[in-house]
Amino acid sequence: MTTNEIQTPETTSEPWTDLDRAFDAIRSRVFDAFGLPTFGALTYPTLERGPAGFRPARTDVSDTGTSYRIVAEVPGIPKENLDIRVRGSSVEIRGETTRSSSEKDAEIVHQERAYAGFYRSLELPEEVLAAEAKAKVEHGVLELELPKRTPTPSPAEVKVRVG
Repeated sequence: MTTNEIQTPETTSEPWTDLDRAFDAIRSRVFDAFGLPTFGALTYPTLERGPAGFRPARTDVSDTGTSYRIVAEVPGIPKENLDIRVRGSSVEIRGETTRSSSEKDAEIVHQERAYAGFYRSLELPEEVLAAEAKAKVEHGVLELELPKRTPTPSPAEVKVRVG
């Protein structure tokens, strides 16, 4: 299974933060390509978060035999802002969130706005029935159930005689 992840950087007025995020994205792709862990002295914790702790959708994919189940973290993203597309064995998940805070009824002295988005592309081992896919979001977690076109038969149990 292959995954692609693209995160749109948070809009900010600090060029060093943007530069750090760009280097973090490159570092993450290089480490992922070689299967290296990204912890300890090699990570930059301040670069792991976006607006209000936003992170790209971390996903788990499991095979139930009759379907694939994808669980993705989508904190702070309303279900209306999620776009899920399935074609053959390919699944694309997009999401975006905006944050805006300002004082109403007063002359604006300070205002913060931010945008963050993500895109995940997953290639499953076999085709699924896109028309029968089901998705739900609860407490910042997306659960996507994708029935397989050809379910995997469960193996028959065989008792082996010890001789």
